[in-house]
Amino acid sequence: MTNQTSPQFAVAYTAPGQNANNAPTLNVLGMPTAVKMTHSQTYGQFSCVETSLAPLQMGPPPHVHHELDEIMYVIEGTITLLEGDQVREVSAGGYHFRPRGVVHTFWNGHDAPARFLDMYPSSQDFAHYLEELAELGGAIHAEGGNPFAPENMARFKALDARYNHEVFYEQMPEHMAKYGPKE
Repeated sequence: MTNQTSPQFAVAYTAPGQNANNAPTLNVLGMPTAVKMTHSQTYGQFSCVETSLAPLQMGPPPHVHHELDEIMYVIEGTITLLEGDQVREVSAGGYHFRPRGVVHTFWNGHDAPARFLDMYPSSQDFAHYLEELAELGGAIHAEGGNPFAPENMARFKALDARYNHEVFYEQMPEHMAKYGPKE
């Protein structure tokens, strides 16, 4: 058997310890996120990121994707997920599938670091959304702006709308009070 590649497609490879196309690691809402496989590398079929959460670190606000499914694989530690109104813990070696249309979020509710892969088997370029989100957050920070000011929330919501998902920013204080670290 020979190893032949169709002329219209090429194999994509990201070396261990590297990011796709040697891109820098992103700061997505305070979470180090590395794009490991880009949408363009897979001809618009898939993208994958690796995200780290410090001990007791909250993830994103509750949100819902209308056109995107997600598969999480936990590499290290334990990730706690809220899926609808159910809370589930996924420890290292575990997988979690989040279908489109389900409100969800995640966080590290433990005293040890956690790391996971999020895989997006979709024609939607969600890794690019994360790049844009990191860029927008960085710009607001550089401007000295309050990310929760109405004008900046409008910027975040416009970005979310372009990727056909909703982020329930207003639920974050209640979510943190219920699930966040207790002092």
